[in-house]
Amino acid sequence: MVVKEEFKVKSASGHTVILQNLTTGISYLDFGMTHLPRDFQGYRVKYTDRIAQPQSDGTFKLSDSDGIYSRI
Repeated sequence: MVVKEEFKVKSASGHTVILQNLTTGISYLDFGMTHLPRDFQGYRVKYTDRIAQPQSDGTFKLSDSDGIYSRI
């Protein structure tokens, strides 16, 4: 997994997280820094194993939350 892009997102309640767009490749993430599969491609919350799903309107929904996050 290689970090292609990194950016902040914010929920309506003001909670801010950093998302990383991961693509194929080898980096430090492949060696014990995450428990996601090595072939994972998508968005993850930095410093965690939580993932974010992009929505059709450009916002993101976290895997363990009902909140919608938008780019800052």
